[in-house]
Amino acid sequence: MRRQARQLTKGFTAQLTGKAERGPDRKVWRRSVDVNDPRARVSRPIGDGTTAGALAWIDCVMKAVSEWDDAERAKGGARPLGLHGLRVLEALLGRRGKVAIDFRTGRLDPALETIASAARVSKTTVVRALARLKALRILDWIRRTEQTGNNGLFGPQRRQASNAYFFTPEALPSRVAQRLRDLLARKRLRRSGTAPEAVPKASREPSCPELRSALARIRFGIELRDDRVNASPPSAMYHRSGAEG
Repeated sequence: MRRQARQLTKGFTAQLTGKAERGPDRKVWRRSVDVNDPRARVSRPIGDGTTAGALAWIDCVMKAVSEWDDAERAKGGARPLGLHGLRVLEALLGRRGKVAIDFRTGRLDPALETIASAARVSKTTVVRALARLKALRILDWIRRTEQTGNNGLFGPQRRQASNAYFFTPEALPSRVAQRLRDLLARKRLRRSGTAPEAVPKASREPSCPELRSALARIRFGIELRDDRVNASPPSAMYHRSGAEG
């Protein structure tokens, strides 16, 4: 009751003194921009913008960062993302439902409560996981505000809106970014079904018998050399690359 009375008193005072209009509200985050401000348009297409391309891109991102997370843990260190970081990232990528993501434009602006519900963690955990993902340069966001509709009236003029998120995999550590590029390249090859073109064979043989015989000896020598070169070397000669598909 006291709080309501105090607000009414302030409202009447502001109207009587002609100071009902206020500047930007003090309760919004600093460096926030209006939802209609061009600076808030940070969306990027997911993959190539198509459904198939976006889903392939999401699979590759999750695989690359999950391998990175497991590799660091195997070395005895702390996981870069951790369980909650992976869950929140999956939620933002639309793999846990509830979070809407536009593959074509990349628009992604869920509320923290929506992310928390999708990842099945608390809002506080989401905030911490987002800070970790931003520090790892996996994603970033722009804080946004919107008008309250109280123009000319006493009260808040702006309120905080949901953040606009965008992914920045190009900023990952070099080896993780390279792993992601390799995975994406393999996905593209599988989707396109392309294979190295075969060298066309000669359509005609020389008419000269001596020349045909010489060419036959040359082909035999080439095939014999290729057989020797392609023979499996001893296992100790070469190290395995360690790359997994």
